[in-house]
Amino acid sequence: MKGAAILSRSRFWEGGSGTSFKGSAAQERLRQEEVFSFDSSRYDLRGLAARLLAEAGPMVGFGCFVGSSLSLERFRAEERTFSSFAYEKAWRRCVLGCPSFLACYDRLLEEVICPRLREKLEEAGPVTFYCQHPPTVRLQPGRSRRSRMLHADERYGHQAGEINFWMPLTDYKLTRTTLWIESSPGEGDFHPIEVHPGDVAMFHGTLVRHFVPPNRSEHTRVSMDFRIGVGQHFDPDWRMLGLQHYHPRRTVVL
Repeated sequence: MKGAAILSRSRFWEGGSGTSFKGSAAQERLRQEEVFSFDSSRYDLRGLAARLLAEAGPMVGFGCFVGSSLSLERFRAEERTFSSFAYEKAWRRCVLGCPSFLACYDRLLEEVICPRLREKLEEAGPVTFYCQHPPTVRLQPGRSRRSRMLHADERYGHQAGEINFWMPLTDYKLTRTTLWIESSPGEGDFHPIEVHPGDVAMFHGTLVRHFVPPNRSEHTRVSMDFRIGVGQHFDPDWRMLGLQHYHPRRTVVL
């Protein structure tokens, strides 16, 4: 079983026998960086996140909104919310306790994200997508030195058969802070993902390195990210030895 799991983890990028994408157009399409848009009025994750923060933020010590505005950029986030694992766990529980936010996320997965992935695959028959659930919603305070260090997700137990999705919930024109990624593993040619609410960036974050610099603006930056394991190229039973936390998954079959 261990050997099979290791093969499952490596075949997506490097190729292998049987179910490998090696040499196919599908492999190239899946591992390419791509930005696409969705209807942010139909999938109003920004508005739902604001209402969740208004209710839960003060109770769990994340911060509070300034004045009567529920604009996410005006949420005054505590400095440690961006880098504290304890706060990350508390915030995850808040997201899990918000049925309306999760329902909107589920619809986005089923109606936009997974169909987009399915179009890139050549295999016939139904494909199972293993979607992170809940997504990770991140708050990065303004005027802060806190950053997300350079890394590739394989160091945190993610498999090569996963694809990363990253989407801003705040206005990039205000924060001027975003995710930076390289074009392919080890290239070092980092560039900013200049996207706005209603856009999604897709990239192969297991092996492609990425980071987030400090937010030098006066506005809080909020983003959402998640990973999806692709069909037979993802092993839902594989675990990195010694790693205690794994993202729960829900499946979408198309």
